[in-house]
Amino acid sequence: MRSPLARVTLGVAILIDVLRVFLPSLITIFGSAGSTPAELIGVYALAWFLAAFLAVPAARLVRPGLVALAGAALLAVGRIALQLTDGGPPQLWVASAALLGGLWWLVGTAMAAPGALLPGVVWGLAVATGLHTALDTVDLMWRGGVGAAAVVVFEVAAFAALLVHGSSRVDSSPPVEDAPAPRALLTVGPAILLWNLYPGSPAHAQASDGWAPVPAALVVAVAGFLATALAARPRWTGHPIVPGVALVASAAGFAFGEATIDGVHGVAPWWTVMAQVVGALALGAGLGWAATLTAVGDRPYRRGLLLATGLLLFMIFAFAYYAAYDLGVPNDYVPILVALVIAVPAALGVHGGQSVRSARPVVAALAGAVVAAVAAALVPVWRPAPVAPEPPAEGLRIAAYNIRMGFGVAGTLTLREQVEVLRELRPHVIALSEVDRAWFLNGGHDDLRLIAESLGLRMIWAPAADEVWGDALLTNLPVTSVRNHVLVRGGPTGAQALEVGLRWAGREVTVIATHLQPPSNWEPLDQVEQLADVVRAAPKPVVVAGDLNLEPGEPAWDVLVAAGLVDAFADHRPFVTIPSVRDEDAQIDHILTTPGFRFVDPANPDVPHSDHRPVAVTLVPAA
Repeated sequence: MRSPLARVTLGVAILIDVLRVFLPSLITIFGSAGSTPAELIGVYALAWFLAAFLAVPAARLVRPGLVALAGAALLAVGRIALQLTDGGPPQLWVASAALLGGLWWLVGTAMAAPGALLPGVVWGLAVATGLHTALDTVDLMWRGGVGAAAVVVFEVAAFAALLVHGSSRVDSSPPVEDAPAPRALLTVGPAILLWNLYPGSPAHAQASDGWAPVPAALVVAVAGFLATALAARPRWTGHPIVPGVALVASAAGFAFGEATIDGVHGVAPWWTVMAQVVGALALGAGLGWAATLTAVGDRPYRRGLLLATGLLLFMIFAFAYYAAYDLGVPNDYVPILVALVIAVPAALGVHGGQSVRSARPVVAALAGAVVAAVAAALVPVWRPAPVAPEPPAEGLRIAAYNIRMGFGVAGTLTLREQVEVLRELRPHVIALSEVDRAWFLNGGHDDLRLIAESLGLRMIWAPAADEVWGDALLTNLPVTSVRNHVLVRGGPTGAQALEVGLRWAGREVTVIATHLQPPSNWEPLDQVEQLADVVRAAPKPVVVAGDLNLEPGEPAWDVLVAAGLVDAFADHRPFVTIPSVRDEDAQIDHILTTPGFRFVDPANPDVPHSDHRPVAVTLVPAA
């Protein structure tokens, strides 16, 4: 791989590492556990992307190559410094600074040495996905220890070495025929977003129905490396409209690819993994065609402005997609619109030379695919062996935990700690809320699979906001039935009630796992009344567990009591379930049952591994 291409590849991979920390830090740190308005979070994020435009006037004062080198240095130093942070404001600020460095580096590269930029972006995306797959979607930032730090230092050192190697030529203007047309660079930001939303997400593939985790992730990782061949030789697709149509079709599959499977609504069907493969290949070819757009003269500052505009589009589209859940507006159009922004410039332009002068793009792509396959195959080797909870001999132990996408109060990924506290609660059944299985906004992890595999429990998934965000139930008991009920919309991310029939001690028990999302002040009470109807119709006895977003004595609480439910924690109130970070003693996570049980050994350990405490209690049949 030539030095310019390798330099862009490593830089993009490091930038995506930073984005996987910056984006969740917006929610967990700047967002202050959900108390900061989505609009204010968006303003903070947009400010850093607007600052990317300052690289263009800076390049007029000094050489564009120096702007690129300064940005690369900030990105590299910031990435290493990020490994040393431990959550809180330092994590947010270091991630923000490293992000700004990466944006300036990209804009500076567009002005100084753009020849390998677009194919290098595809390679960077492929490498980032390969590493993410090999690390079982838990990136080096969240692994800690000397080993993870050493790998980060090695990655950054390789990037620095490539920068030094190319510094003597970074300011020399490339031949006009090698520089992409400025409008082609508008596609970079949207391509990074779309790739991580869907085509390049191993976690999304793992969350799709009918796939085992390793093969699903492997297919996505291999497709990413094959896409690099099409980025180098886009003419193999015949015409730019071919990958453009394929990319838009794949994005439509992402937007609307949901089905009802085994009684559960909104699951991603098996074919969405194939749509990911199509999307990855089409995106690679689309950027390859964009790189061949004929440039008229050498217009470095315009290239810089359009690349910065594309990066701004990254943040605008990301906000439009994810903030839609908070704002209660549609977002299905976003991936399709992003795909069009990538596809249209290449489809409508006049094409000249090759995108990158690589003699053997297929050999390089296949070599990368083989490396991805080996890395993915080795994941089960180093994954820790599951250690199951040891429930009590008497009674049915139920736990509920709002895991906050796997992030603790400090904004660090705490899935490992969440697993440990759940294991110590010794449950037969666990109801999980705010389970994220692939959102790029939260780093692209499959929280549910990672927790279930660590505990050695069967997982039952129920989407709520979309196919990869919702609630789940884990258990070591035989499952006799599964269905979920889509609840009327109230709050931001939608709500459902996952009704699971279990066999325990020779009897049938119905457990309903839910995370209610009420309208303001629970007006109207439609959602909780619908849940009450589900309870009345379910086979008895019934257990309702989860983050209900209501407190004892409220009108919504009275609706559930009227449905025949009793409070498992009634004798232990106040039973606080929100840590003091919110400066309130909220009691909104509950376990309720129909009559016929005694409640022993209640627990709500005050741990900072989420913005909620886990709760648990043992149900003993009344004499």
